Amino acid sequence: MVRIRAKQISSGKDLSFTFVLVPSILSLGADSDLTTVLDVGCGPGFLTAEVARHAKHVVGVDISGESIHCARQYWANLPNAEFVHTSVENYALQLGRPEFTLVVANMTLVTVLDLDNVIKSVSRLVQSGGHFVFTITHPWFWPSYWAYARKKWFKYSLEIPIEGTFKISLEECTGLVTTHVHRSLERYISALSSSGFLAEEIREPFPSKEIEAKYPRRWEYPRFLAVRCVRK
Repeated sequence: MVRIRAKQISSGKDLSFTFVLVPSILSLGADSDLTTVLDVGCGPGFLTAEVARHAKHVVGVDISGESIHCARQYWANLPNAEFVHTSVENYALQLGRPEFTLVVANMTLVTVLDLDNVIKSVSRLVQSGGHFVFTITHPWFWPSYWAYARKKWFKYSLEIPIEGTFKISLEECTGLVTTHVHRSLERYISALSSSGFLAEEIREPFPSKEIEAKYPRRWEYPRFLAVRCVRK
């Protein structure tokens, strides 16, 4: 799975990652202090590497040993980036101090089962006045995009783990299963607030018209949310 993702991103097939998600995170974090940055759920490290072009030092953490191994191979030439095989919860316990001026997380919060614990761990790692920038699937529109909004078992206000075939717009990976957790926007904001974060800006990013033309389906509505929070 990790090698497939790395190939999809490096080949330019993952349009949303390259042209929607990463630009949103970089834009929302552009005015942040980029002295020390943490990438939570870094995967093979492509976002970490993009952030490293602007930051003094970046750490990528992921619970997948395969992801960290892949990231270390891909980005061995980046002197200001390091990759750690651990969960953000364990990393917060090990570090024991708010070391980072900015924390980023691309599509990570939608995969975790214990949202509150993950966000509390992020809160322990980011300095007061620092930022947490993340992207998630759009709580309202993603259910329609994935065609489960009208299923009898679906209810917007509930927290529901959902399995499906992993796919991107230009490629479907038959046999690979992905899991994401549907949560309401209220649920996310509540978890952030209880951990000392204030949402400063929320965006519903769209691709440019030129990039949208490369998708097999037109973007009738936003598929993602990008959020910047400040640690109070």
